Amino acid sequence: MENKEIFVSQMMEKIRESLILPEKAYFFDTTLRDGEQTPGISFTHDEKLSIAQALNELGIDIIEAGFPVISQGDFNACRDIAKLGLDSEVIGLARIKKLDIDKVIEADMDSIHVFIATSDLHLRDKLQMTREEVLNDITELVAYAKEHYSKILFSAEDATRSELDFLIKANKTAIESGASRINIPDTVGTITPQAFGYIVRKNYEALPKNVRIAVHCHNDFGLAVANTIAGFENGASEAQTTIMGLGERAGNASFEETAMSLYALYQIPMKINTKMIFPTAKLMESYCGGKIKIGRLQPLIGQNAFAHESGIHAHAMIKNPRAYEPITPELIGIQRSDNVEEIIRQSIKLGKHTGGHALRAKINDMGLTTTTDQYNKIMDDIKRFGDKGHEVTEEDFIAILKDVMGELPEEEQYVKLEELTVLTGSITPTSTVRLKIRDNGNYVVKLASSIGVGPVDASVKAIVKCFEPMSRIKLLEYNIDAVTGGTEALGHVSIELMDLDSNHIVSASATHEDIVMSSVLALLKGLNRIMKHKNV
Repeated sequence: MENKEIFVSQMMEKIRESLILPEKAYFFDTTLRDGEQTPGISFTHDEKLSIAQALNELGIDIIEAGFPVISQGDFNACRDIAKLGLDSEVIGLARIKKLDIDKVIEADMDSIHVFIATSDLHLRDKLQMTREEVLNDITELVAYAKEHYSKILFSAEDATRSELDFLIKANKTAIESGASRINIPDTVGTITPQAFGYIVRKNYEALPKNVRIAVHCHNDFGLAVANTIAGFENGASEAQTTIMGLGERAGNASFEETAMSLYALYQIPMKINTKMIFPTAKLMESYCGGKIKIGRLQPLIGQNAFAHESGIHAHAMIKNPRAYEPITPELIGIQRSDNVEEIIRQSIKLGKHTGGHALRAKINDMGLTTTTDQYNKIMDDIKRFGDKGHEVTEEDFIAILKDVMGELPEEEQYVKLEELTVLTGSITPTSTVRLKIRDNGNYVVKLASSIGVGPVDASVKAIVKCFEPMSRIKLLEYNIDAVTGGTEALGHVSIELMDLDSNHIVSASATHEDIVMSSVLALLKGLNRIMKHKNV
């Protein structure tokens, strides 16, 4: 697979012959089932339908919509997702119990995923069943499911703590009774990649070759993705993952890391639209309501994944952005121009490790020219700021430039606030805004009103409404911090916005003594960047 967006070790080619790699990688997404079991996370019905549609656009092969027997809400979501007419297969989870299986049938889902534990620990302390009883239930109830479904996935819960011969026997019994796929779960994340690969290989050797083997790994020791990859090296062809690695305890194997590892490192063909990976993760983050956030150091999708501060790295990035990146960010949907100035703005961060090439490029990117003394003073201020343990943000950099050079030229305006009226108190908060929006070279005046749970919410909704149907805007993230103390404290607001038409994501921030105004100013700054991107 020749791909100019991938820059990985050539050594990977040398080890491929020793591996049992599949001809295609399938992805089974369990964000709506196992992912929603993340403590503190619960999706509304509408959110579940929206997530399912996003997963479908991402190219997920199988969506586990839920566990229909668990609650009426879960049943309703499973039923309604199954009715969406998605390209993805919609599967429902059921214990090896007739009641559970009947609920999946009633929800009219495409396929069924049945499970029962096989480890002695679970048999003794949870199920109070013998091995023979487990095998009998598998035989009887997989056969019952087969009367209604041609596609049946069987999972031996706690497989990696099961006695291997019994695990293989349980999987064979399920296949003989009608199962078409087998899943090997590392239910509590207690195995190493080498040992997990061994288990998968032994099952691969013992089972019919027309039976697809899936792997489902938890991240208790931080090995979920590594174990999933080990499964693929030894005969598995289906990865059960969640967006952002959501799930019980420490979570499941991250879809982003698993998919891109198989795609870039192993070059296994797949149906996934990789350019939707980052936008989907950001949408999922917004549905988590601030309870689960993408970590700054999270591989591929974290804030620092394609960021560089070291002078050596920044210098190389200016010469060739590929020097310190294994893939291009564009490959996963992080939009970054091939234009060097745009790459500098998005990727190179300022701090005490900043080198001269990076700073000069940042200054040039803003259309500024400095004297030698000004340049040296700016560099000294940045390094002094960084030495105090502070991150040099965009606002900090601009403040340093203003201190050294005086007033700076204003950024080109595509969105201007003409009027803002906010009503709040013992009434429903209401906001009315009038904007001038430049689109295709002409300014148009837009007026909109909206209500909200508070004045900020109402104002944000009114402003976003002004862009419909010209652009579909989603507020992904909103954060506020008090910059100073007391009742007259300055409020600093930072936001992230997504243009749903292009999946372009921007961040912006503003500070003002009025929290509504700081929110509005940050939003306008972000919208200005989105419109500038659309008009370039």
